[in-house]
Amino acid sequence: MNGYAESILKVNLSSREIHTVPTSNYADRFIGGRGIAVKIHWDEVSPGVHAFDPENRLVFMTGPVCGVPGFAGSRWQISGKSPLSNAYTYCNLGGSWGAQLKFAGYDGLVVSGRADTPVVIVIDNGHVEIRDAADLSGKGAIKTREMLKDSLDESFRIVAVGPAGENRVVFASILADDDSSGSGGLGAVMGAKNLKAVAVRGNHKIRIAGKEKAGELRKKIKQLKGGAAAGPRLLPGKYEKGICFGCVDGCIRNNYIGEDGQKGKTMCQSGLFYYVRALRYFKKSTDTPFQATKLCDDFGMDTYPIEMSIKWLDRCRKAGLVSDETTGLPLSKIGSLEFIETLVRKIALREGIGDLIANGIRNAANAMGEPFSALITDYVGKTDAMQVYDPRLYLTTGMFWAMEPRLPIAQLHEISRPLTMWAAKASNSDFMGLPEKGNFMTSGVVRNIGKKFWGSEIAADFSTYEGKALAAAKIQDRQNLNESLVLCDMAWPLIFSPDTEDHVGFPGLSQEILSVVTGVSSDETAMEMLGQRIFTAKRAIELRDGHRGREDDVLPEFHFTIGVKTDFLNENCIVPGKDGEIFSRKGMTVDRESFEKMKGEYYGIRRWDPETGLPTRESLEALDLMEFADGLEKAGKLA
Repeated sequence: MNGYAESILKVNLSSREIHTVPTSNYADRFIGGRGIAVKIHWDEVSPGVHAFDPENRLVFMTGPVCGVPGFAGSRWQISGKSPLSNAYTYCNLGGSWGAQLKFAGYDGLVVSGRADTPVVIVIDNGHVEIRDAADLSGKGAIKTREMLKDSLDESFRIVAVGPAGENRVVFASILADDDSSGSGGLGAVMGAKNLKAVAVRGNHKIRIAGKEKAGELRKKIKQLKGGAAAGPRLLPGKYEKGICFGCVDGCIRNNYIGEDGQKGKTMCQSGLFYYVRALRYFKKSTDTPFQATKLCDDFGMDTYPIEMSIKWLDRCRKAGLVSDETTGLPLSKIGSLEFIETLVRKIALREGIGDLIANGIRNAANAMGEPFSALITDYVGKTDAMQVYDPRLYLTTGMFWAMEPRLPIAQLHEISRPLTMWAAKASNSDFMGLPEKGNFMTSGVVRNIGKKFWGSEIAADFSTYEGKALAAAKIQDRQNLNESLVLCDMAWPLIFSPDTEDHVGFPGLSQEILSVVTGVSSDETAMEMLGQRIFTAKRAIELRDGHRGREDDVLPEFHFTIGVKTDFLNENCIVPGKDGEIFSRKGMTVDRESFEKMKGEYYGIRRWDPETGLPTRESLEALDLMEFADGLEKAGKLA
């Protein structure tokens, strides 16, 4: 099998049984990454299983492009049932851990059961052991990585959880080498299994079908990308480019070297979530935002819920509901290192008010009473994530937020990335995500992107809901396909380029990559079907586990009642309107009737029942998902 290691490793921590299954059992229909992970979860995790039960599966999965240089395809996925919603979810990580798993001889690792005491799985070129990890208990994820490299070898790659995962904080994260982090609460699942870390090393090579064609395609992609953006560099220390294994030419990911010599990844929200607070507190740029990120990484927590918790606590303080004395937090020093250290430690160790927040900010607010929950308004999205790329602004993203079990960042990016570039150009402002060759994102380019990638030009007019249902379906399918190969969201899909005549990219590039790596040729229709199959299989898991279809495909109520004030990288809330004219959505809400109409249109595109949002047997069998149709019929979830 070109592009594959050909085996998936299975480890049961309860029985300590270790065995493998052929990747070929899954790859023909589900490719890899999210696709294979979805199939494994469907087969092995029954609906009644709770996130913290031993029967839950934690699936670490790569794709056929992982380990192949030059395509930005060495991302890897972790999936399982999440404690945030007790529903199936996933996260996506970069760095080099996934490639090392592949080089060790495995396309994936499936962990079940629960160890009696903390353990670490060590995978060394096909030799697998479950080792005692008592000395790592309570240690931070970064410290765990350092200790394991000292005891094993520096060449191992480590993925680990911190104290938050061990203590089942519902938004606990997982941290790997290169400070690659995975969210969705799956760190708590890893902690519940008493799995402290997985160390992996390998030296096998990945065989690909077309070496010469692969080289030509790498050059073509590098040229089309037009160079990497530098990303924001706002702190006083030193920056250097951080590049994951197998990347094209990097992205906005940087490594930061602080004034005290500490080094680590800084990128996007996780790198700057504490920046504004610290700037207000110190009245100048300091290393504190970087130290805040490293605290979250080491204790093992997602920075989105931490940022939202800070905002909520600050509102509670200003409303006179809490104080330094009643919470044990230095709330009067928000922005300081002392505050963030205290907050993160209390949540991770479940101390005092931290124990409440560890169950989720909404749960904490509800437990404390109506005055506290009333202060959570339109800044908190699904699963305690920050509300970004808002449906009140971008319309199409409403389907993603309504249907996904977590922050659907890859899907959101396909809309938000070109539109934030467009907004920067339209307002003559700087934009941190620009390619080296400048901002070419005119209204005409956005319309052409709509026509080529989103199904119609009208999909690029954000003054109307017309065309948005088809755009949403196309984006969902494409992103599920990409996350099965697994291609990096920061590089794919290549929907725009500084080096094409019309600055629009090519939908067929992913099928070219699949072909040169695996030797399997697929046309555009076949690739679209693969994406539909994987997305629909994931939807089937959600339905079987209790999702009610249309009734649960909803947005939080504030989207319909509170007008949008601003959004990340688009402060003035401007979008292309009719004929590409500047259209401001500031102060606008999601129109309830239009949104419901869009949902009905969307279900029709998927050949699901428009009234219930449930699939039909015919729609599932057309995607070669017969066993999923049988399972949903048994659960009473077929239209």
